[in-house]
Amino acid sequence: MFFEDSDMEDMRILIKTANSIQQALVELRKYRYLASLERLANLVKQFKELGIEARKLGLCLARNWLSAADRCCSRANRSLNEIPYSVSRIRQLTEQPCLKVPELSFFIEELKQLQQEFDHLDFDRENNNISVETDPVTLDGLYLGPFRIELHLNKLCKLYEANPYSVVALDPHPAATDETVTHPHVCNDKLCEGDGAITIRTALEQGRLFDFFTMVRSILNNYNPDSPYVSIYDWDGEPCYNCGYVMNSENSYYCSYCERDFCEECSTYCRCCDETVCEGCVVSCESCEEPMCRHCVHKCAECESFICGACMEDGICPDCKQEELDYENEQSEVRRSTKQQRQEETAKAKGRSESLVENQQHSSQAGAAVQPNSMGQAGVFQGQE
Repeated sequence: MFFEDSDMEDMRILIKTANSIQQALVELRKYRYLASLERLANLVKQFKELGIEARKLGLCLARNWLSAADRCCSRANRSLNEIPYSVSRIRQLTEQPCLKVPELSFFIEELKQLQQEFDHLDFDRENNNISVETDPVTLDGLYLGPFRIELHLNKLCKLYEANPYSVVALDPHPAATDETVTHPHVCNDKLCEGDGAITIRTALEQGRLFDFFTMVRSILNNYNPDSPYVSIYDWDGEPCYNCGYVMNSENSYYCSYCERDFCEECSTYCRCCDETVCEGCVVSCESCEEPMCRHCVHKCAECESFICGACMEDGICPDCKQEELDYENEQSEVRRSTKQQRQEETAKAKGRSESLVENQQHSSQAGAAVQPNSMGQAGVFQGQE
């Protein structure tokens, strides 16, 4: 007798629970065949598509449509890449034969072992759930509280598509950076099984409930630093000095000027040296307006504005440099104008001088022409006398 140590009420509960488990495994076996059929049909469809592409490719070659032939090859290659994945999914269901569903007595013994191992074992007939409660979990001094492991018998038939169980924190101590993470390996009540995924699935397939629940508990009581949703060292997080947002080490940014930690929204980086700078310590270049750290900005020698090295020229900012160029251009224009004016004045003076010389020469020539006539007259007068 399996129930000689239990009262009649406990026997009825055990039998009903064991019967529900047995029926769930029968449905799982049926679903496995249905899933195999669906995946095989999908593989056949993929081969049909390859056959269509082969016929299209032959037509393209017959008509010398080389560009279209290249597209056919590309589509065929994509289908070929998907086939190994489809084959692996089929083999997941077909490479091992389905085991016979155990007798009712097997599940009763499993439930009895669970009763001995866990202080709280419950069967929710309304939701068709079996659940156990763990002792409080503590990882490297981090208290996470107890958890309830719930096996949803109605979802057991979808074992090959999704996990049919959940892990619920009874005294939640979630990560400061994400309230959905109640354990380094639990997010939204879903357990990241890691290397234990295959053994957990096998235990459920075979109806070994004791192994299933103890394996899940073992994962909860151990910390894998390679695959946590949130590291236990970042569990409590660090508040942003500016806005108070709680950060973990991955989204925390340290400002070396004020020596404080800031979130992404309250920090930036120097566009010159890439150093992280908080909003309070950043300096914007007054020319290009890019954020800079204090080491990468300089004061303009003329106006003392803060300018980055890329915008600085000859120790002054672009505005002052432009003013300097404008002044030099203005002075050059003044010099050119003065020089031109002087040249014009010189030309005018030279013109006047040359004109005066010409007038004098003309006058001299005119006087020389009159003098011989007078001299001839004088000779005549002497002969008359």
